[in-house]
Amino acid sequence: MAEATESSSTTEFGRDTDFFSVGTPLHPVRGGYIARPADAELYDTVAAGRYAYVIAPAHCGKSSLISATSARLKSNGYRIATLDLAQIAERDGASDAGRWYYSIAYRLLRQLRIKINLHDWWQDKSILSNRQRLVEFYVEVILQNIREQVVVFVDEIQTIEGLEFKEHLLPSIRAAHNARATDPEFERLIFVLSGECDPESLVEEPSLSPFAIAHPVKLEDFSRPDLEIFATELHLSAADSRVALDRVWYWTGGQPYLVQKLCRAISRDTRDGDIEDRVDRIVHRLLAGRAAWHSEPHMHHIHRRIVRDKRDHEAMLNIYGRIRKGLSVLYDPDLRAQRKLIAMGLLRVKDNGDLAVRNRVYDAVFTARWANSNLPFHWRGPLGAVLLVAVLLAVPFWYTQLLP
Repeated sequence: MAEATESSSTTEFGRDTDFFSVGTPLHPVRGGYIARPADAELYDTVAAGRYAYVIAPAHCGKSSLISATSARLKSNGYRIATLDLAQIAERDGASDAGRWYYSIAYRLLRQLRIKINLHDWWQDKSILSNRQRLVEFYVEVILQNIREQVVVFVDEIQTIEGLEFKEHLLPSIRAAHNARATDPEFERLIFVLSGECDPESLVEEPSLSPFAIAHPVKLEDFSRPDLEIFATELHLSAADSRVALDRVWYWTGGQPYLVQKLCRAISRDTRDGDIEDRVDRIVHRLLAGRAAWHSEPHMHHIHRRIVRDKRDHEAMLNIYGRIRKGLSVLYDPDLRAQRKLIAMGLLRVKDNGDLAVRNRVYDAVFTARWANSNLPFHWRGPLGAVLLVAVLLAVPFWYTQLLP
C-alpha cells in the first residue's frame, strides 16, 4: 500500500516495538489495532450491498480499515480484490491510457483468480471506449466466472487526479451501479473507494460520479480514550503514562500517524525528567523540528501535495496564510481549494464554521512563513512599483535638466 513510509519492526534499547505501526497498514489481529466506528459502518454498508467511499487524509488508517474489512468479508464468503492505483501508476506508468486500464483488468483477474486469456478478450473489445470495455469486463469476466458477492476496493484514488484519461475509471464504476436497474447480476458487484482527495475534483459531473450514489464512511482520528491502548507499552508508571498520553493528545489531536510515532518514541526514551517536557522535546525533535516539512515523511507528503497541485496551489496557500495570520476564514463547501485542504488533513472545520489548523504539530510545522515562501512570485506587482518610482524620479530630472 502507498501508505507505507516507515517501518516499526525494529527493536531499540532492548524493547519490543512491534506493537506500534508508523505509516504502515496495521492488520486487525495486531495488538495495536484500534477499531473505530468506521469499521462497523463500512462492513455494514458493504454487507447491505451498497457502494461506499472513505475519504481521509494520508496516514489516517484507510489501508488498515480496508485490510480489516476485507478479512471480515472473506470470512463470510465474499470474494475480494484491492486495486492500489498509486502502485499501478508507479509500475505500469500513467501516460498510456490503454496500458493503464489493461493493468486494472489484469490485477482484478489475478486477485479474483479468474483464468481467461485477457489479452485476446481485451483486443476483441478494442472498438469500445475504455469505460465501456471496463463495464463489459465487470459483467462478462468477473460476474460470469464468480457466483459469490464480489467486493472491489479501489485505494489511492487521488492518484488519478492528474491523469489526462481519468474520465473512464470512476464513470465505469458508476455505470456498473446504474446497470443494477436492468441486470440483477450487477447486484453482486460492490465497489469501495478510498483516498485523500476532494471527490468533486475527480468527477465534476454528478451523473457520472460514483460518489453521488455511494455511502460516505467517515474515518475519524483517535479519541482520547482510544489512546489508552498504548498506556502499557510506554514503559512508564501508570501515572506517568496518563500524563504522557494527555500530552500526546495535546499535540496530535488523535491523528493516527502522529500518535503512533510519538508513542513509539516515548517507549524508547530512556531519559529522566518531567514527563511533559520529555514529550515536548520528542515532538520538536521528531515531528516539528526545523524544516520538518522537508525531512519528516508525513509532513513532506502534505507539503508536496500542496505545492505540486497545479490547479489550486496558490489558492490553498493564500487561504492557509490568512488563517495563520489570525484572520477568520469561514468554511465554504463551494470552494474547491478549501475542500482540498480539509481532505488532505491540514485544516478542520470548527463548531462555529471557521477553518482552523488540524492539530498543534501541524501548527508548529506549517507556519505563515512556510505558506508565504511557497507562494509563486508575481512580477507584475513589483515591476509596476519599480516603473512608477522610475517615472516619478525621471519627471523632475527631465523638467530641470532637459527643458530649455
